Amino acid sequence: MECNSISILGGPNATFRTNNSITTYFFPGIISSLIIDNLISHREREFKIFLLYSFILGLASYFILYIIISINNFLVILRGLIPSWKVSFLNSLIDKKADINIKEVVIATLIAIILALLISALINHRLLHKFAKKLKISKRFGQLDVWSYVLDSPDIDWVIIRDLENDLMYQGWIEAFSDTYDTNELFIRDVKVYKNSTAEELYFMQGIYITKDKTNLIMEFPQIGTPP
Repeated sequence: MECNSISILGGPNATFRTNNSITTYFFPGIISSLIIDNLISHREREFKIFLLYSFILGLASYFILYIIISINNFLVILRGLIPSWKVSFLNSLIDKKADINIKEVVIATLIAIILALLISALINHRLLHKFAKKLKISKRFGQLDVWSYVLDSPDIDWVIIRDLENDLMYQGWIEAFSDTYDTNELFIRDVKVYKNSTAEELYFMQGIYITKDKTNLIMEFPQIGTPP
C-alpha cells in the first residue's frame, strides 16, 4: 500500500515561479544583518563587509532550516510515511529554471531574525570575550574602545568630569553616553558644578549634557564597584 506524502511541520509546497534571484534567497541574511547593525555598537562598515555578513548569515539561516527539515523528515519516516519537505535553496541557485520557494524564504527569514537577536545578545553581553578571558585565551574586552568599556561597566555610576578649558568640575551619575570616544557625549544627572581650580560649589542641576574636545576633558571615578 502506498502512503500519502505528508509533513509533520507542514512542509512548504507552494512555490512562486520566477527567474532565479540571489537577492531573494539571501533576503534572510540581509534582514539579519540589518537587525544586528541596529542592536549593537560598531564602527562604520564598508558595504562589501555588510554583504559578506549577509551572505554568511543567510547561509546559516538556511543551514538551520535544513536541520529542521531533516528532523521533520526523520520523524515522518519513523511513522512509515514518505517525507515531502525538501530544501530547494541550493537547487534554485544552480538551476536557473528552478522555482523559488517563497515559503522557504519566509521560514528562513524568521530563523534569521531569531539568529540576529541571539547574536546581538551575545555581542552586547560580551559573552565570547568573557569566556575567552576566563580561559585566559584573550584579554580583549569586546567594546569599541576603553570609553565604551568603562562607561558601560556595571561597577561605575558616579563620575567627576573636569572641564579644563572653562575651569569647571561636574559631579554626577551617568545616565547616557555616546558609543565611542570620538563623539564623547555624556548626559549626567543630579549634577553638582564646581570651580575646578578652587573646588568652590557653584550650583546644582538635575541634568547636564556634556560634549567637549578630547584634550580638555578629564574623567575621574571616585568609586568603582560596591564598597567593602
